[in-house]
Amino acid sequence: MRIALFTPFSPELGGGSAQLRSHLHYLPELDVRWYYLAHQPAANSRCKWLGPRLTTSALLSDLSARTGFLPGSKSPVKNLVEQMDADLYWVVGHYEGISVAAELIAQGKRVHLTIHDDPFATWIRSQRYRMFRPLLHSTFPNLLRAAKSIDVTSWGMRNLYRQKYGVQCFALYLHVAALPQPSTSPDPRYLTIGHIGTLYHPQPFLRFVAACKKLAQEQDRNLRIIRIGASPEMDAIAAQDREMFASHGDLSEENAIPLLAACDFLYAMYPAGKKYQLFRRTSLPIKISTYVQAQRPVFAHTPADSTLACVVTKYKIGAVCVAGIEDHIATNIRILLQHPVPRENFARAASDLMGSTQVQQLEAALCGEDWRHFPESDCP
Repeated sequence: MRIALFTPFSPELGGGSAQLRSHLHYLPELDVRWYYLAHQPAANSRCKWLGPRLTTSALLSDLSARTGFLPGSKSPVKNLVEQMDADLYWVVGHYEGISVAAELIAQGKRVHLTIHDDPFATWIRSQRYRMFRPLLHSTFPNLLRAAKSIDVTSWGMRNLYRQKYGVQCFALYLHVAALPQPSTSPDPRYLTIGHIGTLYHPQPFLRFVAACKKLAQEQDRNLRIIRIGASPEMDAIAAQDREMFASHGDLSEENAIPLLAACDFLYAMYPAGKKYQLFRRTSLPIKISTYVQAQRPVFAHTPADSTLACVVTKYKIGAVCVAGIEDHIATNIRILLQHPVPRENFARAASDLMGSTQVQQLEAALCGEDWRHFPESDCP
């Protein structure tokens, strides 16, 4: 069976592509051709570049035409669909992916949906798309109900979609075959904190950094923050103290893990507030998979209702800090540093979140087999 995988992003960049690459690596027997939109073609010639991403006006025009909300045109998306030919279409439902999946279903094609980020949670945080969320209200629920099968990135999203939309779906995270053996360890002269990827909001992180400075001074250590990947919010903060921040840019996971394994602990955050509520309850940052492989404690700076807090608490791989006050943050860090995380805790998290069972469930869904009999985990 020929499978066309469509993503509105490059197969080489970002957490979403890393997640998909991990699944495809485990399922080499599947006949999958990856089609994508990006600013420029990727080096991988086995993937087919369909051109740059649609403009905002073109995407909104397409969704308007599909909903009758405003006059619009489906032509750009129909042109994308015409360039793909397969027995099953595997579509990441993110921005253009929503329109592509809707067009494929309108043409009677079989579609498997992957949802990494809930579109309502994404659009409410976007200055550009926030006002156009009504376009999603009919398109996205109908899309979920028409898809042959759906995988989502977390328990929280799975449970929400079952309850809110009445659709069956399964949770699927990045796959890791086995935990690596750590080759580095923290330098006692420094208080070293690691971070990879996007910083969702600068203010909690600024308070966190202030608490770390205070703690490092108390312990007569230098503070060092290892950052990997791009984040405009963190760029501005790092520019104020370049000696404290060691910026490494985009790295492969293989090269990132030793740097993170040399840290005292690793930072992850989800912001508080209603604007971020749906996002933090349904998404699960891909950085957690890298942190688990680095096997260093995770400092989860987040409200207690988030998937991040749930994972860190359930598997006992770090500490959850809901505090926004500098002194309270420092207290939480002290407690974290006093309680090392056993390796078996990371191993259990890796097995439950990133084990082979979940990818086997994906294979069953893509091949049209019964994927509903697989065991499920949950996180209250």
